[in-house]
Amino acid sequence: MKKVLSVFLAIVMCFAIAIPAFAVNTKSDLQFGADGKFKIMQLGDTQDMILKDVAEIKLIEAALAQEQPDLLVFTGDQLTDFFPGATEDGLKKCLSNLFDIIDSYDIPFIVTFGNHDHDYEDFFTLEEQLAFYQQYENCIVPEDRFNPGTYNMPIMSSDGKSIAFNIYMMDTNNKRADSDLLTGYEGVKPEQVEWYRETSDALKAANGGKTVPSLLFQHIPVKEIYQFLEKVSFSEAGDDAVFSIDEFAWFKLNDKVIEGVLGEVPCSEPLESHTGQYQAWVEKGDIVGAFFGHDHVNSFRGKTDDGIVMGYNGGTGFSSYGRGGDRSVRIFEIDENDPANYETYELTFNEMVMDIPFYFLDAFSPVMVTVLGKLLKVLLPGFLWDLILGA
Repeated sequence: MKKVLSVFLAIVMCFAIAIPAFAVNTKSDLQFGADGKFKIMQLGDTQDMILKDVAEIKLIEAALAQEQPDLLVFTGDQLTDFFPGATEDGLKKCLSNLFDIIDSYDIPFIVTFGNHDHDYEDFFTLEEQLAFYQQYENCIVPEDRFNPGTYNMPIMSSDGKSIAFNIYMMDTNNKRADSDLLTGYEGVKPEQVEWYRETSDALKAANGGKTVPSLLFQHIPVKEIYQFLEKVSFSEAGDDAVFSIDEFAWFKLNDKVIEGVLGEVPCSEPLESHTGQYQAWVEKGDIVGAFFGHDHVNSFRGKTDDGIVMGYNGGTGFSSYGRGGDRSVRIFEIDENDPANYETYELTFNEMVMDIPFYFLDAFSPVMVTVLGKLLKVLLPGFLWDLILGA
């Protein structure tokens, strides 16, 4: 009998080990103000280098002074994509150029990770990267998390008695080995989707059975971002269309878009795969907005057929390609009495600091593919392009 019991306990323990731990954060120090307001600033793709990004810092400091947000959200690619001979100490120096200044403002901040942060995992792991951020007093990434870049942050009501809002931070991992040029990013993994479902249910239970409205932030967009695009022929492309190398076709924004600019075709999770992340959002009904980084020259947002708002903040940093002086931060103003109808807008370098039409690193932007395509329009008639592209 003891032998049978021992075997049974061993089997139970194996299953317990195999089941992932769903760390749910149901408490935090974040709280709506006495006026019922809470303000978030999204920053992303800072990609800081050894030399301090002076223009980026000017943009951020001007935005902080004007907006005075309650929380800063960094949506990945804090690390640069170009650093020959990179070392852990060198990467920490790059990050400290910005985060020493961020921390001096005494505003809480949280981070998730982008593909370029993952690029350095062989000698600077995500756990070590998170530990770097946590050395700053104002980093409030919770201990209750699924992994270093996947967790939630509740925001309490102004009276502190209930969860009024929630933030999801999701790590979208790295590029797939068998990926297409643009749309070959892993996106979230199945166990992260399951964690989201469990967390949504736990928050609902902790909130007296009421769904907690939530904003979700991650680096790589879901493939459903393509709901906001339509394929057009070369002759129909116009000045607002962009060219896709993967699809070898032209795209423009459709009428689901609320506002903003399409500067490059979205570099999403693979179009042919199915992470199930977006479908889980629809199922749980708590996502009032999902916002991404990664595509530095996109700033649009729209509402899908399922009623979910999705959009971008354009790149914040000047150490990689962007939209000239349109590099930006995105602001979210939330009212606890009507949290689903938050206000959101971008603040650009041109608006906050000075007007610059072009930055030299923008020569490496995917926008240049579209520019070259439009130059060819001068050389080749539209009908010939339509014939070539099969449009």
